Amino acid sequence: MSTKIFNALSVSLALMFSINTWATPVTAFVPDGVCNTDNVQLTSIMESGQFNELLGGASPAYSASSCLVFDGNDDGSANAPVVNIGQKDDGLLNTKYGPDDSLFFIEPSELQNLDNFPVGIADDPGWIHLASVGGEVGSDNKLAVDYNQAGPIVDGGSFLDIDALLDMTFTCVESDDGECTALNWVIETDPTIIDQVSQLLGEATFDHLAISIKAGNGFVIYDFDFIDIFAAELLAYPASSLDFNTPYKLSGTLDTDDFPNQRGNAQAISHLNVWARDPSDPTTITRINEPSTFGIFVLAVLGFISTRLGRLKAQ
Repeated sequence: MSTKIFNALSVSLALMFSINTWATPVTAFVPDGVCNTDNVQLTSIMESGQFNELLGGASPAYSASSCLVFDGNDDGSANAPVVNIGQKDDGLLNTKYGPDDSLFFIEPSELQNLDNFPVGIADDPGWIHLASVGGEVGSDNKLAVDYNQAGPIVDGGSFLDIDALLDMTFTCVESDDGECTALNWVIETDPTIIDQVSQLLGEATFDHLAISIKAGNGFVIYDFDFIDIFAAELLAYPASSLDFNTPYKLSGTLDTDDFPNQRGNAQAISHLNVWARDPSDPTTITRINEPSTFGIFVLAVLGFISTRLGRLKAQ
């Protein structure tokens, strides 16, 4: 890494360390402080541009793997990472929470060394913020999607617009007084750029997708752990063709039943935030004994964000 890039990166990280503090989970707005993973579901996986359903083993649908409840607002700097390649303290999911300094949905053994800062220390969670979703429901019942970008690491450096890789839609299906309380979501990778990405950077993976829902006086983050989901598919459906070299279309549902008002009715969605976690080395994932061709996560093309920017840092 050049001295110029290293110094600029060190300054940006120091700024992040000094200004980012996040609240611990406070669960007063959810009864008993417990969220229901059934309120956000993955209902379909198809190859991009195709119509053959690939889920068919353990379940026709998967509830979120886990969820966390917070009082307050997840918007603002919490979902506006400075560099957005998954570095420690760069955005909400790349921090710790709670009295025991727990990580968001991952274990300490899954931390990475994305920026070599501090030198030789694996302290980066790897979460990339994909998009913020919200605003008024449009005439087509869709919420507006504001895609993020990855980079630049230094002023004037390279960056990547995430909307060049993904197409997301969030369509309201239930409402109260014209405000959305449930919706269908779709995240699809652009199939036309897979070959280009593979030629440049080789295989790339994601292992988590997290959707944060803000409604009422708090927010709940729901996480899909694709290591476990894909393992369940392979166990129950050995013919599963899911792999990390294929562009996929994910579909699902979500609702705000975890956000009841005083009358017990679901409150309207204020906004959503969407994150995905990029493990830097899929060979280090040891929670399951998967085949070598096993796909950890379906948004394969997005993995080149951290790989590409990591190469820039090494120049």
